[in-house]
Amino acid sequence: MITIHEFNEHGQLSLIPADSIQQLQLNHEDSSVSGLIWIDLENSTIEEDEIVFEKLFPIHKLTLEDISYLRDVNKKPHLPKVEEYPEYLFVILNPLCDDFQHGRKVLDIDHATTQLSVFISPKLLITHHIGSLVGIHEVRAYLERHTLKSNHSADFIFHLIMDGIIDRYQPLLDSLEEYFNELEEVVFVAPGKSKLQDLIGLKRVINVLRKTLIHEKEILFRLSRGEFQVIDETRVIYYRDVYDHAARFVELVESSREMISDLLQAHLSSSSNKLNEVMKVLTIISILILPMTVISGIYGMNFENQPEVHWQYGYPMALFLMLLTSFCSYKFFKFARWI
Repeated sequence: MITIHEFNEHGQLSLIPADSIQQLQLNHEDSSVSGLIWIDLENSTIEEDEIVFEKLFPIHKLTLEDISYLRDVNKKPHLPKVEEYPEYLFVILNPLCDDFQHGRKVLDIDHATTQLSVFISPKLLITHHIGSLVGIHEVRAYLERHTLKSNHSADFIFHLIMDGIIDRYQPLLDSLEEYFNELEEVVFVAPGKSKLQDLIGLKRVINVLRKTLIHEKEILFRLSRGEFQVIDETRVIYYRDVYDHAARFVELVESSREMISDLLQAHLSSSSNKLNEVMKVLTIISILILPMTVISGIYGMNFENQPEVHWQYGYPMALFLMLLTSFCSYKFFKFARWI
């Protein structure tokens, strides 16, 4: 689906019918707000991609391969990156999927993030994504309520999109922190197989978030130091603010990564201690029973010349020896403080 947004000379947003895209005229020379266009492709078909990226706004074939990367459902999203071309700036981001916003739902970790491809030129912004993204709809709603200033161009809208993508990590990280506190209380009291699975699942979540945020932090670092011509100097400070958010989230992820490693070690240690306690009890029981087994084994042999076999008090005597040896073993364990 193609959605075309156009901003008039007053910075007000209006929608252009998608069927008129082939008649769309792009003016890259005019620096005023008038003529600024944002084209959003959501679940676009191959034919729609051809119209936009081959006829309306031709792009490099390698870039075209990158934006088509996620059409194969068996592939993971392309890692975030930024590349500058003579006509445009190409950025790939990995926003969180709309149905993956709660840290406890470790379901399909391979699809925790999706791919958002962005093309930025002075008077044109193109966003391409497979599936709906709440962040895109939020920016659209914001621009419907607020008019753009005369010095705002495509890089300002891209800043809003990227700011929303980074900020959506906040509730997920808060949820993870709360869950860590709950697991920390449980793991020392009742470590079990289910808790170990939760910890391993959370570790995978943390690794995905860490890898994604580190790459997006690097992109923001390059954008915030004015490396690209399409990013206006007055906009650098906005990207620097988003970079600060990303840096803080990376620190939180690193802290969570250390915490999950500590919890895993604590879980394994607690499980080992409980196993040792069980093995200790079983060993003591076995040793207490061992003398009884020896005595019963001796008197259970089928030999005729055993004096106690025909003795009137042979059976009580055997039982007494069994109890005596076990009692002595128990007293020895207590004296040695083994139990």
